[in-house]
Amino acid sequence: MSESAAQDDLSKPATKPSPKMKSLCARLAAVQAIYQNSQNKQPIKDLINEYLVYRSDMIIDGEAMSKPDGVLLKNILLGVDARKNDLTPIVKEHLKKGDEQRRIEPLMMAILMCASYELMVQDVDAPIIINDYLNIGHNYYGPKEVGLMNAILDKIAGVFKI
Repeated sequence: MSESAAQDDLSKPATKPSPKMKSLCARLAAVQAIYQNSQNKQPIKDLINEYLVYRSDMIIDGEAMSKPDGVLLKNILLGVDARKNDLTPIVKEHLKKGDEQRRIEPLMMAILMCASYELMVQDVDAPIIINDYLNIGHNYYGPKEVGLMNAILDKIAGVFKI
């Protein structure tokens, strides 16, 4: 094998991303897109295209992200957009008692909205959904904020439990 062929093999990922990794990447991209929509009102259909075409192979902190599950990403974005008026009061209703006046920052709200939508439609077991969104939350927040998100999502999962 030539030296250049060996280098090419090293630059390629050794394995394909697992379905779980593709789902996690779709959830992360959905959170980012919902946050972006909340800040600049960019249409959801434009964001779907942006995240599937232009941002699917992003390099973050020197690591290539796996390509997201495109179907899941589209479903979350279209679902959150269509059910925004249903999801927002549900999220706000499940804040800890005494926190009703608390303003949830846009990124945390994006995480809670995406997770709540998935809990509403329950294509996947609630603990898996909650765990993935808490993992996303750990990238942006400390333990206290992630604990708040966990409490809210556990309550919301109870509402949508079949």
